[in-house]
Formats: sequence, C-alpha cells, structure tokens
Amino acid sequence: MLIDTQFSLNAIGVIRSSLKTIQDSPPDGNHKLQEATLEIFPSYCLALSGMHELNQIVVCYWLHQADREVLRVYPHGDRNKEMIGVFCNRSPLRPNPIAISHVEILEVGVNNVLVRGLDAIDGTPIIDIKSLSSCNDKI
Repeated sequence: MLIDTQFSLNAIGVIRSSLKTIQDSPPDGNHKLQEATLEIFPSYCLALSGMHELNQIVVCYWLHQADREVLRVYPHGDRNKEMIGVFCNRSPLRPNPIAISHVEILEVGVNNVLVRGLDAIDGTPIIDIKSLSSCNDKI
C-alpha cells in the first residue's frame, strides 16, 4: 500500500516565552519551572472551551528553527559519548521537528493559556493541544 509522503499542518497559535533563541533553552530536564503562554489564533479560540477544568495538557509544537537534515547527535551534546540517532534522543534536530510537552495549566484566558513546563522558544508554532483526560467526560 502506498502511503502519502507529505502532509499539511496548520498552526493553531504560537508560544510566547522568555526564551528567545535555541541557546536560551535550559539543559535537558531543567525546564519544569519554565513558564510560557500559548497564544491561540482567533479562528481556534472556541476550541479552548472547557480548558479551565483541566490541570494538565499535552502541547504539540513545530520546532521551526530545527535543522531537518541531522540524523545523528551526541547525547545531551556530550562529544565524549558515541553519536546516536535522533529517534533515540530528545534532540530538536530531526527530519520532522515535532515536539510534545506535558505541561501544567496555570491560567486560561479567552485566547491564551499560561502553562508551566514548556521549553519552547518565543514564536514557536503550536500544532495541537491534547487533554490528558476529557473535560467533564463530555468528549
């Protein structure tokens, strides 16, 4: 069976963060206290209905500044270790730079969600938000 090799994604918003460059990102695992705002585009704001009832969500985002040609990296940037494939690592460098983060919701607005635990840089496109549980089991 032939599978399509190209897909189209629409950004639903952007991440607003104090991290301005890739170099500003905290070392692996040290982003638990990092706060960011998910700024949702007007045409998707209705999808936030019920979000105030949740404590945690999963944010899917596109690492728009990632090098998509890299297939192997040094684990945690440590050149004393043997290189491994990007599928075995949390590296932002990958063929399809899709990232996911499990975050805590701090506040929900009309077109934004303040979260903790997201290490994305400012302006990163959001491609989806998923709940860990349904909003009042309405889904």
